[in-house]
Amino acid sequence: MIRVGCPSFGTDSGRSGIGSYMRELLNRFDQEPWCERFSFELIGPKKDRDYYLEGKKHITWLPAEGVDGSPMRNFVWNQLTLPGICRKQGYDLLFLPAANRRVCGLAPCPSVGTVHDLATLHIKNKYDFSHAVFNRNMLPMLIKRLDHVITVSEFSKADIVRFAHIPPQRVTVIPLAADANRFFPAPDRAAVQQRIAGKFKVDGPYILYISRLEHPGKNHVNLIKAFELFKNEQSSSYQLVLPGPDKERAAEIHAVAEASPYAKDIHFLGFIDDADVADLYRGADLFVLPSFFEGFGLPVLEAMSCGTPVITSMAASLPEVSGPHTPHFDPHDPAAMKDAISTVLSDEATRSRMAVQGLAWAEGFSWEKTVESTLKVFETLYNAKKRR
Repeated sequence: MIRVGCPSFGTDSGRSGIGSYMRELLNRFDQEPWCERFSFELIGPKKDRDYYLEGKKHITWLPAEGVDGSPMRNFVWNQLTLPGICRKQGYDLLFLPAANRRVCGLAPCPSVGTVHDLATLHIKNKYDFSHAVFNRNMLPMLIKRLDHVITVSEFSKADIVRFAHIPPQRVTVIPLAADANRFFPAPDRAAVQQRIAGKFKVDGPYILYISRLEHPGKNHVNLIKAFELFKNEQSSSYQLVLPGPDKERAAEIHAVAEASPYAKDIHFLGFIDDADVADLYRGADLFVLPSFFEGFGLPVLEAMSCGTPVITSMAASLPEVSGPHTPHFDPHDPAAMKDAISTVLSDEATRSRMAVQGLAWAEGFSWEKTVESTLKVFETLYNAKKRR
């Protein structure tokens, strides 16, 4: 039995893409045959235990409260306290699922970290000065101290090799996937749209973008401008639906929407429960991911798995993840974004073709493959340690 410590810090208690990654892994780590070969212990606060370990039978929990109270406290805990926990608990391996946010550079056992992306090095004004200095100077050094790095796309691997100066053989690309148990086409799309209309007051056809409201990186502002251009041109009943919690500079996004001549057609839903995510995809006529940077872009596969046409920006990993059949646009150009939206929404045959192609593309990814590849990395490191 390989004993693995797994801190939950940096995963937003499930309220982010990294949180979804953590949840999907733990759901499967708890199942046979993996629970017979690996013993996982979640390290984190009670709220993370309640979210990630609900219904789990084989994953234990080690309390760690107040660690994320401040950036400095978190850094000290990861570098000084976490290594002591590893020794005391006798872990064979330390797994850091959010290693682009929280890294331990002094682990006494082999360490594996998932670096989802290095967006902080690409997007200006994403963080304040102190965070920017840490991300540019300290983070690559700490990542380099990991025994092995997992990442989610070839684009992110190239970034990690370049910025952290890690040999390519120490970085393994393991793509994410949409959960087939949650994301699938609606048997009755009209009923789904009726439920969405009743719960969220979206009473017409809609364009969807699911993301935390973070400016400028997630590019809501240009999407709103593209939506305005589309409405001016088409004079249609389409609405723009934007679920997601407010994050950095969200007030600027809200201000642009409020000033829009189509403000009544722009819906901010805030944080939404997991149970509603799939239906929002299923009810949409189009899913748009306009982000300036994505290490992977999991919503692309989730929307495709629900039978919804997808268009994305041509930034970072998105062309790689969304596939050659997906239309791409310049995220800096609202007019180009509008043209892509118009092309899809103006032709039902195009939407039907894209839905079929998207389903086929998304089926090439699975969480079972992701988990199997992840645990293969763990076993390789563990066996290498035994041979030393």
